Amino acid sequence: MNFFKAGTMSAPLLEAPAQVWADLFAHLRTQGAGVRESGAFLLGHKSESRRVMTRFLPYEQLQADALHNDYVTLSAASFSKLWEFCRSEGVAVVADVHTHRFGPGQSRSDRANPMIAIKGHVALIVPQFAQGNVCLQDLGLYVYQGEHRWIAFSGSDVSQLVRLS
Repeated sequence: MNFFKAGTMSAPLLEAPAQVWADLFAHLRTQGAGVRESGAFLLGHKSESRRVMTRFLPYEQLQADALHNDYVTLSAASFSKLWEFCRSEGVAVVADVHTHRFGPGQSRSDRANPMIAIKGHVALIVPQFAQGNVCLQDLGLYVYQGEHRWIAFSGSDVSQLVRLS
């Protein structure tokens, strides 16, 4: 896995209200209960260089059994519900987030199966099933490049790319 410095590679900035971010992490922590993955789509507005999260939509609200395995699974019908929700609420998917048991690295499955397979899509991975005090620099941030290729950011680079207001 290649990690790049935020100053040398362009990646869209992700902004989020601190309270919405805190609510997201509380949900991930509760939903995964320290024993399984959990996740959500981050919704809001985006441009080429900036993504502003205004709310989140947990995976289990799209598909009741999305978290019943050791990993997240979403059916095609779930994505139809997601696009309908975005249309009706006037929002876009600005990123996705899910938790891992250990570190914030992508699994082979994550790399091969992006939630949104569009160049520029941002995916976040939260370690330790979001348990405890997770800081921005603990996250993995991945920008999809197409053809199952990603640019990966970690540590202090993530805290430069994610801003809480």
